[in-house]
Amino acid sequence: STGVTMHEVYPAPVCLECRKRDHDGPDRCVVSVATRFFSSVDKRDCRLHSTSVAAAMETSLHYGLADKHLAIKLRETLTAPLGAQLKGGALLNSVTGQFGYTGCLRAGFKVGRDIKDAGSSPLLIKAGACVSAEDTKAVPQPQLQLFAKKTISLLEGPRTIVSAKAWGNVDPQTTKVTARKAVVKLSHKWLGFSQRQDLKLTAGLDVDWPMGLAEPKLVPFGQVRENNWAVNYRQNKWFVTYDL
Repeated sequence: STGVTMHEVYPAPVCLECRKRDHDGPDRCVVSVATRFFSSVDKRDCRLHSTSVAAAMETSLHYGLADKHLAIKLRETLTAPLGAQLKGGALLNSVTGQFGYTGCLRAGFKVGRDIKDAGSSPLLIKAGACVSAEDTKAVPQPQLQLFAKKTISLLEGPRTIVSAKAWGNVDPQTTKVTARKAVVKLSHKWLGFSQRQDLKLTAGLDVDWPMGLAEPKLVPFGQVRENNWAVNYRQNKWFVTYDL
């Protein structure tokens, strides 16, 4: 035996409450209480534990049934800690070479809590800046944007949902409102519709309310999706998409 005790080799932590190594119990020690509290927090739901940037990329093919043009669509989303998000999208027409793009940098907060597998989501409110152009020849005009989104489950679970999102743009140079738009849609998903495929039906309205008009413009749209394939009707055009 060396005559050295374990407390001499591994001394107990100093209690921040009583400033002593020996106290009446772990419940009186601030270090012990704090350690137990933070160890009980689900780190998957705590933004303070997230230090990395999450990236998600989507690629799809678009084929217009009227013009017979094939286009490639790219979408990239980068989400940083504390809710900051950078979204970018581009559409390249393989026939005409037309290249349109959009990009938004926004940050915001949620009103309410996320409930797993419930279908509904809390109200999301974001603010930021966006830029877009239908062609590279057009000069992009940066816009300030206020964005809101909400999803509600009509039945138990996430199969039948109603979602709505709305946004308004402001020209930072003139401080005038340049766009007021919204999208409202109803979606229903049939799992196992066939032996290997799920089916999802979506119907909704594109809402555009330009300044100076007494009433908004309402344009219906719809989609029938079977896993990667989808038939779409939007902006009075039919087209087929395939997610790569």
